Amino acid sequence: MIILAAGLSQRMGVFKPLLPVGAIPAVLRCVSIAKSAGVGDIIIVTGNNSRELEDVFSRDNDPQIHLVHNDGFRDGMFSSVHAGARELPRDIDGFFLLPSDCCAVSSDTLLTLTGEFDKTGKTSVTRPKLNGQRGHPPLIPALYLDDLLSHNGEDGLKGFLRPLPTLEIEINDPGFLLDMDSPEDYTNLLTHLGFPEYPDRAQSLALLAELNTPPDIIAHGEDVAKTAIKIASAMGNLDVALLESACLLHDIKRMEPLHEIAGMKLLLQKGYPKAAILVRDHMDLPNEPIIEITERELLYLADKLCRRGKLVRLEDTLQKILLQIPADDTEAVERVKRRIGKAQEILDILGSRYGIGYKDILEREEEIK
Repeated sequence: MIILAAGLSQRMGVFKPLLPVGAIPAVLRCVSIAKSAGVGDIIIVTGNNSRELEDVFSRDNDPQIHLVHNDGFRDGMFSSVHAGARELPRDIDGFFLLPSDCCAVSSDTLLTLTGEFDKTGKTSVTRPKLNGQRGHPPLIPALYLDDLLSHNGEDGLKGFLRPLPTLEIEINDPGFLLDMDSPEDYTNLLTHLGFPEYPDRAQSLALLAELNTPPDIIAHGEDVAKTAIKIASAMGNLDVALLESACLLHDIKRMEPLHEIAGMKLLLQKGYPKAAILVRDHMDLPNEPIIEITERELLYLADKLCRRGKLVRLEDTLQKILLQIPADDTEAVERVKRRIGKAQEILDILGSRYGIGYKDILEREEEIK
C-alpha cells in the first residue's frame, strides 16, 4: 500500500496526516487499517512536514513501514504517487493507493477489494462504490506500474486510471467516501466513526489553562457562553454543549493576529473540528442572508453583545467601535457596520421566530455576572 502524506493541506489550513482521529493521527489510522486487512509492505510518502512524520514513525521502527520523501511534493499529488510507486517491490500483484486523510475506510472494504481482485485475474483496477460514488482506495494491478511511472501526470491520478479496465465493487461502507479536505469534512468523518468533534466544558477549561489564557479572556468567554446558552434554551433543538465549548474557546488566540483563524487551527490540531468551525466564523459571517439560527449564529451574536462583563446594545457597540476608527478609513468602517448588521439580522430573526428580543436578553445581565 502507498499512503500519501506529503501535501500542503491548503484547504484545511493545518497538516492533515497528523490530525487526531480518535486517539491516533490520521496517517497511523491508515496504517492500522492496512495491517488489519493483511497488507504487507506499507510505503508512506512524505513531503510537507516530513520531520514531524518521521518522528511519529521512528517511535515504533516497524519493518513493514517504509518512508520515502518526495522532494517535489509542491508539484501536486501525482508527484507523490510517482515517489511511492518507485519504492514498490517488483514481486507484487497489485497495490492500494490511499491518501492519508481518507482514513475512515474499513479493513473489511480492503479485504473485499482484494478478494474480488484475485477472482478477476488481477488485471483490473478494483474500486469501492456506494450509490454510484467511487471512493478510496483503488487497488491497482502491478502490471500497470511501468505505465504509471512513465505517465506525465496530466489530469493527475484520474487521468492515469481513466483508460484502464476497472471493476467497481458495491460495498456498504460510507467511510471510503469520506476525506478531510476541510474542517467540515473532518467533522463528518469523526461523526461517522463515532468520535467526539468538540471538547466538553472541562476539556475546554483545561485547554485554556494549558495555554495560560489571560483571566479577562476566560471571563469574556464565560459571559458569551452564558448569554448564548440562555438564548439557546428558549429556542430548543441546539447542541448546547457544542455552543458552550465554542463560546469558551472563541478568543483562545485573542493575542494573535487573525485570532479567529489561529484559534480554528489550534482546535483542529486538537481534534475538535466542529468547535473550530464556530471559532473561525465568530468574527465575521458570510455576506449572504441568514436562513436559520444555529450555534454559529448564537456565538456570533453573543460575542457582539458581551463587552467587559456587561450586555450592551448593538447600536451602542457600533458607535463605540466607530469612534476608534479614523473616519477616512472607509473600508474598516464598512466592515464594522457589516458585522454589527449581521448581528442585528440574527437578533431580528430571534424576535420574529422565537419572540426573543433585546428586553429578554438584557434582563439576564445580572445572571452573567
